[in-house]
Amino acid sequence: MNQDLLEILVDIFKSSGYNVIISSQSDIRVEKNGHQAYVMCALKPSYEEIKYFSEKIAACTGIYVMTQKISGKLNEYAAELGIYIWDRDELALQIGRAVLANMERKSSAYQKESEIPLKESQKQVETAPEPTKENREDDGFRQELYSDGRLVPLQDMSREKEKISFESRTLPKPVEGRKPLKRLENSEVSRIEPYDMLNIQSVEPKISKDQAIIISKPYISSPKDAILKFVPFWKYSYSVEAEKRFRSKVMSITGEGEGYLNALNKSKENMDIEGLGTPTRIPAVQYEVKRPNVDKKQAEKVLLELIIQENTREIRFNNMEGQAIIYEQKSISPKANEIELDMDLVYIPVWEVKGKRNSLEINAYNASVLEEPIDEDAEFL
Repeated sequence: MNQDLLEILVDIFKSSGYNVIISSQSDIRVEKNGHQAYVMCALKPSYEEIKYFSEKIAACTGIYVMTQKISGKLNEYAAELGIYIWDRDELALQIGRAVLANMERKSSAYQKESEIPLKESQKQVETAPEPTKENREDDGFRQELYSDGRLVPLQDMSREKEKISFESRTLPKPVEGRKPLKRLENSEVSRIEPYDMLNIQSVEPKISKDQAIIISKPYISSPKDAILKFVPFWKYSYSVEAEKRFRSKVMSITGEGEGYLNALNKSKENMDIEGLGTPTRIPAVQYEVKRPNVDKKQAEKVLLELIIQENTREIRFNNMEGQAIIYEQKSISPKANEIELDMDLVYIPVWEVKGKRNSLEINAYNASVLEEPIDEDAEFL
């Protein structure tokens, strides 16, 4: 149901010319003419979810969409946080506008295709009338931004336009008149906690299940479900400092680096991830914590071999022996005891989206599609 609502919202915004982007702060982010807004859809209203949504998007425009009618208290609470509410009635209105916009666009395209060129013998040429003042004003009104860059709200339109409004029709007061948040009694609302806490060192997923399914559509046929997997990695950092003597020359090897070693299949990954910590906040969905196949001692051996290989230098020498020049080439490498290695076991969230015959894995932190299976026993294509 949530996925269906998300697809409806995507169609609504696209019908009004907005670019729709998968967002880590919300379900989707929409952009047009330099203005952007974050959109979050919910099946049931939640005070805590609205507050969390407001904190994630900071001072940006936020739209909270639901399929139910809302109470005045919830609407007032959202207004205090600067969040616009689209409830059942507002959503129905926006769907109707999107349908009309699509119908008019198709009608206009049909008229253009059915125009018949004038015959050569026709002498009378019809010319387009000069635009009237009223038409010029109407064309000018199509600008969707004020001079300060804000979207024109629905209430300010003098004529009906097939546009998306970022102004809720039932806001009890303007957002500018915010007042301190009131303490809400438990009897006012049945609170919904859509998150769990997991006692592993990981990072909160930024991509939701519905977003992962949408991302997977170009890659697999008929994606139906997704499971959140927490894949173990050995997060490491190292520094190397060594001196090697060859004949009369002394050469130094210095270097440092960091990365992730997959604790399931020993593959090395480079990922830029911030916020790893314990415990980890995760969405209340079906999830699986994978058990490491590679322990710390095995991982250390693999990493030392990789680090030594990465820091091996090829040195070429030339020496004069009589009238001849002798060229020599030698490889120099650091030893294991010359490498300082720090390791820590962490878990990276990955969505496995399942289709009819195959599946696709998506990094739940940065939304990147994985080209290789992250687990040896994964059914992956």
